[in-house]
Amino acid sequence: MDKVRTEADAVAEITRQPRVEHIEGVPYLLMPASNGGWDWEPKEALLAAPLRKSGTVHVHDADSFIMMAKRHGSLADAVIYVDVDYTNNKVQATAVYNDHGDQAGWRDHTTVFMPRQTEEWRRWNKNNKKTMSQVEFANYLEQNIQDIHGGDDLPTGSDVLTFVSSLQETRKVKYGSAINLQNGTVQIEFIEDGEKAQKGKLELFREFAVGAAPFFGGTPFKVRAFLRYRIDRNTGEIVFWYELQRADKVLEEACKEMIERIKGESGLPVVYGTP
Repeated sequence: MDKVRTEADAVAEITRQPRVEHIEGVPYLLMPASNGGWDWEPKEALLAAPLRKSGTVHVHDADSFIMMAKRHGSLADAVIYVDVDYTNNKVQATAVYNDHGDQAGWRDHTTVFMPRQTEEWRRWNKNNKKTMSQVEFANYLEQNIQDIHGGDDLPTGSDVLTFVSSLQETRKVKYGSAINLQNGTVQIEFIEDGEKAQKGKLELFREFAVGAAPFFGGTPFKVRAFLRYRIDRNTGEIVFWYELQRADKVLEEACKEMIERIKGESGLPVVYGTP
């Protein structure tokens, strides 16, 4: 009887050893638990390859997003979700390759695309409505003169450069009254500091246009900007700023163009929202 019990104990001991079992192709490590049961842990990493695709890839340009969508997506179970907030310059596209279709999907195989904005677009939006001194504004325009685009009665880069030169030459002056001219410009009278106190006039344009691509690799768009100024009546000093006109609409147009390209080249359905 003792011998039978000993053999039974030996068999039980063997069956209680850690082991690997396969359930629907997935290996599981079984470990004896202190309560007499079993703890288990999936070990899919032991396989030569995963049983299905999963994971998230983050890309930064439309070409990469389209390539990934064409490589992994299918009309049966792939959807592209686009989340946009034009006012806050937010755009994100997410391709879900195992979304719910005719059958339920795991929805855990995705590519996320957050377009990177160009330095020009960020700079002009960052300084929008920011007041600058005469010297600061002259330097700012001079450093970004390549982004100024004329046409439609708007000043060209050369016109703006002439204006910048005037600002740099009339630093030590006191500004007075302003006159709006019919050609879309404004003349501001000034008096030079010093004994001579010579009078002069500074002519500035009321608006100009900035040409910049909102996204890397995207199409450049033209944004109108109103030129603003304020004169301190006590000191005669002047400050400048500009106000971009509906930059959110320009961003919207750039997004729509990019989304139409993604939709056309990927061949996948596009939904505005989040997955």
